[in-house]
Amino acid sequence: MKTKTLFRFFYIPLVVLFLSFTDPYLIKRISDSNFRYEFYTTDKSISPKSGKTYYWFKGGAIHNAQGGVAGQLLHDGYTKMYHSNQLAEQGKFDEGLKTGWWKTWYTNGTLETTQYWNNGLKTGAFNRFNDKGELIEKGYFKKDQRHGKWIDLAKKDTVVYKNGVVFVAKPKLTKEEKAKLKEEQKAAKAAKKVQEKLDKEKKARDKENKKQQKEREKEQKNLNQQQQPQEKESFFKRLFRKKEPKVNTNGKGA
Repeated sequence: MKTKTLFRFFYIPLVVLFLSFTDPYLIKRISDSNFRYEFYTTDKSISPKSGKTYYWFKGGAIHNAQGGVAGQLLHDGYTKMYHSNQLAEQGKFDEGLKTGWWKTWYTNGTLETTQYWNNGLKTGAFNRFNDKGELIEKGYFKKDQRHGKWIDLAKKDTVVYKNGVVFVAKPKLTKEEKAKLKEEQKAAKAAKKVQEKLDKEKKARDKENKKQQKEREKEQKNLNQQQQPQEKESFFKRLFRKKEPKVNTNGKGA
């Protein structure tokens, strides 16, 4: 029992001391004119996927690009703060991609937005508040695109999206309008059927006329071929015909 107590007495302080000693080498802290940043990175090499935005650290700054990486990937916890030490943004990275709940704050500490991320894509509920903490907009993301009802409480306006595109539902028809629409569709169908029949008959007539025209042309050609030799024979007969001797009244030749 005393051995366990002594072990805990020495082990716990050593763990705390180890973490406090190594923490400055794990976490990175940088700042710019507007914010201070605290985050972790990983040296793991990945194959970036197109359509996803990756965040990495290089040259003393955080960078991001769609489908590309050129430094140490941000990994695990991330915190952005105003120089007043007030939270500005907080979330988590998984090998360069945003994941889980991400939040942003106004300078007075009031929550501004909440958004859920899944594998680098906005997925799930989104909420926006004014600097007084009142909800002014809410909606839903599906694979990084607006989907479903989006309500703007400030403007008292609602827009419905379907995979990022504004969706306009067809208006509901009354019983009379449905009956009228049905009759119109029926009449249009009948007219189409009549037109198809007329087109079919015209096509048949055109085909028959074409056939008859070919037959007439063939007959005319045969007729021309039959007449041509007779005309030639008659011409040569006239040209080379021998004169018959004249016959006297006494029956003797001249």
